[in-house]
Amino acid sequence: MGSTRKYFKAIYARNCELRLIDQALADSFLSKNHLLFSTNARYHYGLFLIREDKSEIALGTLVAVATFSSARKWHKSSGLIKSYEWLRYASLSEYRVQGAMSKFLSYFIKSVRPDDIMTYVDLSAYDGYSYKSLGFKEEGIKSFGNGGKSLKLRLKLTDWD
Repeated sequence: MGSTRKYFKAIYARNCELRLIDQALADSFLSKNHLLFSTNARYHYGLFLIREDKSEIALGTLVAVATFSSARKWHKSSGLIKSYEWLRYASLSEYRVQGAMSKFLSYFIKSVRPDDIMTYVDLSAYDGYSYKSLGFKEEGIKSFGNGGKSLKLRLKLTDWD
């Protein structure tokens, strides 16, 4: 299955600053820019445009949001594993923020130190290419009663089995 490609205006993550944001701001942004809207999350991050670029967006504008769950912990032979779910990622609906997902992921890994991050992508809208390019591996497909399917992806950051 190929990606559904749409042409977007570009914003570069290097022209943005990553900041912690609250649930209310994440909810507001995601309700306008994400197919599945928002969901409760533990970690909320936003990218704000801080340097002028060709996008014609005002400086200080929130251009992308990522949210992550609290840790889900389980014991393995290698010790306690802390796994997190990447719940949502969205940019402004008419824009693609190049490098944003990498910037969010790097910051999350550095600040939270997860052993594992997983996510689901809705296969009716997206094939997960961006996550795969960040190192996430396919783990299977989850089917829903309404005929929908989601692809489960995982990024293992420590060695566990």
